Amino acid sequence: SLKVVDAYMNFIQKNAETSVRNMLKDFAAKHGSRVSAVEHMDDGSPICLTIDIDEETGSATFDFTGTGPQVLSNHNTPPSVTYSAVIYSLRSLVAQTIPLNHGCLAPIEFIIPKNSLLNPSPDAGVVGGNVLTSQRLVDVVLKAFSACAASQGCMNNLTFGDKEFGYYETIAGGAGAGPTWDGRSGIHTH
Repeated sequence: SLKVVDAYMNFIQKNAETSVRNMLKDFAAKHGSRVSAVEHMDDGSPICLTIDIDEETGSATFDFTGTGPQVLSNHNTPPSVTYSAVIYSLRSLVAQTIPLNHGCLAPIEFIIPKNSLLNPSPDAGVVGGNVLTSQRLVDVVLKAFSACAASQGCMNNLTFGDKEFGYYETIAGGAGAGPTWDGRSGIHTH
């Protein structure tokens, strides 16, 4: 019945929330309740992140204050891409196998400055934000948690077509090394 399906959807989201909260509490106990990281876009624009974790509740604030201003090029990104990069990263950091779902973001508060690279004005170009800036966002989150070295920071795109068809593909670039594994080249990541 719909009631049963709704109940299980809530169970899945609550489990994801609990898993992320536990990961954040464990991390804070070992590494402290405040971490930060900075990555840069190819044009030098910084993506700054400070994470403050409440060690009691497992809630956290992801503060992107200090991130560069929106740019004239098209690699600005709306906040939704930032949320997607964070939910992906948190799910990757959780030790349990859980479905990716909104419960992962329940303990997270975001601070994303207006008119920045990550929260541009409505007239700013954003087409490159999903394929380029999203990768740097994942890199900066994983760096803050000391999880692994950065990826290549871009999805690389190949696109061609005409009036009859279009083809679009992201091309593998590699993944950073971690504490117990070597980096890999030529594989899709993030």
